Amino acid sequence: MDTIDKIFELMGQRNVGQNALANAIGVSSAVVSQWKNKLQKPSAEVVVKVAKYFNVTTDYLFGLCENPDKPKEVGEYFSDEVDLIGTYRQLTPNSKQIVMTVAQMELRHVKAASMGETPIKITRSQKNSGQKIKVFNQAAAAGTGNYVDGGEYDFEMVSVPCIPAGSEFGIRISGDSMTPQINDGDIVFVKRQQGIEVGEIGIFIYDGEAYCKKLVYRDNNYYLRSLNREYKDILLFGDDIYCVGKVIPS
Repeated sequence: MDTIDKIFELMGQRNVGQNALANAIGVSSAVVSQWKNKLQKPSAEVVVKVAKYFNVTTDYLFGLCENPDKPKEVGEYFSDEVDLIGTYRQLTPNSKQIVMTVAQMELRHVKAASMGETPIKITRSQKNSGQKIKVFNQAAAAGTGNYVDGGEYDFEMVSVPCIPAGSEFGIRISGDSMTPQINDGDIVFVKRQQGIEVGEIGIFIYDGEAYCKKLVYRDNNYYLRSLNREYKDILLFGDDIYCVGKVIPS
């Protein structure tokens, strides 16, 4: 049974007429009639009101569970939560994984903020300080993509004038797809982490290739974008994607 069928089943079980239900939830009886004839569907906000009127869970009305009884330890859903559930159920498995990944990232930010943590502030060392940082010799491509195996043996300690705070290592860039911000031969500073925010630049391994790209989200998909508009966005599809870390501005 769909949501409408369950509403009318409850009406029959509780001996509630269309006028009575309409008055209780603030809609016209004509609207309830349209539900019955499957000419219109109740909005998520109205479903919340119906669930409250019959003292059942919204999960039951949306078909997420078979038991209409409301557990004492579970509170009522807000309308935006109901909207989110309804939208989530219509997504593909791959899209659901993307939503969960973004939600988990946001949850980490919320928890960090509640603990008084703040984003890393970029600070520079004194000019010509000669600080050294590990730089991998095999370049990450800002063009066609070269493999970075990340072997601990394949690096050198390079002296640079200033190292942004939070940087753990450097990677040389090949290609011109990230110009004018990042040029061929530049060293980018990287903080190792498993994911970055949309709009940030990171180092990614995708289908065995290493890329320095900006993560973007459009048309319900994630892409790796070059700053040089002569290059097309790379659509991220499947599970063969790994984020090495976030590029720290220098």
